[in-house]
Amino acid sequence: MAASSDAGPLIWLGKCDILHLLRKLYPEIVIPEAVYEEAVSRGLEKGFEDAQKIKKAQEEKWIRVYKTSKQFTDKVESVEKRLDIELGVGEREAIALALEKEIIIFLTNDEDAYQVGTRLSLEPKGVLYMLLKGVKEGWLNKKQAKESLGEMLEEGFWLSPTIIHKFHEALARP
Repeated sequence: MAASSDAGPLIWLGKCDILHLLRKLYPEIVIPEAVYEEAVSRGLEKGFEDAQKIKKAQEEKWIRVYKTSKQFTDKVESVEKRLDIELGVGEREAIALALEKEIIIFLTNDEDAYQVGTRLSLEPKGVLYMLLKGVKEGWLNKKQAKESLGEMLEEGFWLSPTIIHKFHEALARP
């Protein structure tokens, strides 16, 4: 099953050197040109290692870049207006691409994008889901998942203490 992604999950998993986890979870990740620009082109300009990792995945063809059509971005924008939300271009195009390619899974850490995606019958998933699923499937151990989350938090990834606590509770379950 493929997934569409905005830049956030790609960048954070790349920073933690676990981008490969996405390949295990989803055989193909589709991203719009705006996400490639944000995560790779601008990242490479700034010398970010995660941008190199995302570019390599694109070269290996398990991350694929597509142009989105106006018809689907307009559909996303109309939902944004109804919800009084304004998404970034990458989030908007990633949702539009999911709709266009008829892909249900939408990877995001953005709360507004989550709301818009849900309203459009997508199933948004964030990095915490991916970490827990990686542990459940045996692709990561619990220590790796905890360390990855810790690294993300140190790098500026923000989560409420309640969500962090719930993540650790879920990780502790057999």
